[in-house]
Amino acid sequence: GQTADAYSNLSARIKIATGDGAAFDTAFKSVFDIAQRTGTAVEDVGSLFTKLAQAGKQFNLSSAAALQVTESIAQAAQLSGASVESTTAAYTQFAQAISSGVLAGDELRSVLENSPRLALALADGLGITTGKLRELGAAGALTATQVIGALQGQSAALQKEFEQLPPTIGRAITSLWNNWTAYVGQV
Repeated sequence: GQTADAYSNLSARIKIATGDGAAFDTAFKSVFDIAQRTGTAVEDVGSLFTKLAQAGKQFNLSSAAALQVTESIAQAAQLSGASVESTTAAYTQFAQAISSGVLAGDELRSVLENSPRLALALADGLGITTGKLRELGAAGALTATQVIGALQGQSAALQKEFEQLPPTIGRAITSLWNNWTAYVGQV
């Protein structure tokens, strides 16, 4: 019952973010695909995507771009080797930062602590050091548009690094759980 509810809630949140029809179908399938490719819980990927898609409407971020950024963040989290709790915290804080329009304060601190590879990708995408990233964040000078652009510019590098990770039992179990969620939800 909980799994079916989780599937229904995920579907509803994605539908709110994308609307009905082909956009929803594409986004819903893509969220599951990203979760499977990255070995990340589908609920976490879906939550991150919906928050990015809704916040991204302020600066014309398409659903496809929000999906790309979602995958980059999921890859960076896996590359960071963070725990599930740390990854979820980084996702939540990052999405809140995008919603507010600025990556600063607690949101930036969470990204730096819980997903150092994401912080490095942001710094590399902006052509600065992580120390300078921290300074810009403290000054409130990291806009959502800059942050999204930096991540988009680093997606190929993150993908290349992610492909070097060996398969793990943990990611395999998460993938199995994602498949179970999809099965129960569809039944």
